[in-house]
Amino acid sequence: MEPKFVEREAVVVMGTQERVTPQTADFEGIWKRYMARHDEIEKLSDAEGWYGVCFCAGNEDAIDYLAGMAVPEESACPDGLTMREIPAGQYAVFECTVATIPEAYEFIHHAWLPASEHTYDRPRPDFEHYAPGTDSGDSRVHIHIPVRRARADEGLPNTL
Repeated sequence: MEPKFVEREAVVVMGTQERVTPQTADFEGIWKRYMARHDEIEKLSDAEGWYGVCFCAGNEDAIDYLAGMAVPEESACPDGLTMREIPAGQYAVFECTVATIPEAYEFIHHAWLPASEHTYDRPRPDFEHYAPGTDSGDSRVHIHIPVRRARADEGLPNTL
């Protein structure tokens, strides 16, 4: 599983957010809560597809997971929803299916990143982008990992 590298512009995502630990999170439940507000958010959306965004929560074990859609920055955020920005930058993009998301993250963080010339660009979030029509376990998903080239003083080759 080799990534494509892309430069992405910033995008604002509106949806439902919960603080979870990735190992015990009920992602299906988070998405069900999002779907209860989907029509309301879709009216404001300026792009197709959905985002599942993993924001750092200031704790190694927890993340703030936001399930939502892209909206214009100036959108008014209805009560009970959250609006956050995914910053611009370089991302390594991995393709997998809905059913293989956990295995893909395992590969990315425990095999690909340690062996690559890139490092995770904290605190930018990683995220999944689900295209329109994503409705089953075999639907394609694109996982975006924020990266930057490793510096020589980080013990990896300097390839800038």
